[in-house]
Amino acid sequence: MKKGHACRQAGFTLLELVITMGLVSVVGLLLVVIIVNSTGVFYKESSKLSQGLNSNDALSSIRGDIKQSNGVVATYTDGSTTYTSGTTQLILKLSSIDSSNNLISNTYDYFVYFLDQKKLRLKSFPDPASVRKKQDQIFSTIVDSVLFQYFNLSNPPLEVSPTTASKVKITITLKEKSGAGYETRTATSEATLRND
Repeated sequence: MKKGHACRQAGFTLLELVITMGLVSVVGLLLVVIIVNSTGVFYKESSKLSQGLNSNDALSSIRGDIKQSNGVVATYTDGSTTYTSGTTQLILKLSSIDSSNNLISNTYDYFVYFLDQKKLRLKSFPDPASVRKKQDQIFSTIVDSVLFQYFNLSNPPLEVSPTTASKVKITITLKEKSGAGYETRTATSEATLRND
């Protein structure tokens, strides 16, 4: 007797392999889309956090120096560079301090805040008798604009020239690439000068 059964080998048919490859491709594509979207959200949120920290650190430092300051200075010259207080530069005059943290009378250190391309910078120029160190600090590298406004203490405050100001308002706008577009954040603060 002949057997009517054809000998069949174990394995997958071509149709089964094509269907499996199609399903794996679809699942892989979905995973790639999810990962790309998650990465975009991460970078966007990380950008917001970075901008927030940059602006808060900068505003906190400027506000603190304004509160310690004896006044705003019209100009300060360091070598061949002259800084001028105005809407984009702020020059503060702070009493120098000795090694015991006491104020030195009639001796001053100068702090200059300014925008250098997209960098918000602080340069300090201490008197030789002061224990403060000369510094050149960058607060942020994504600053789109900075605005210093000078006011008196009247109610409501009136805008005045920098050297007669009792209060300074600072507005910082940060702009950073986020995905295909840009994230822009603006932070504002103000502080009253010590004026003694």
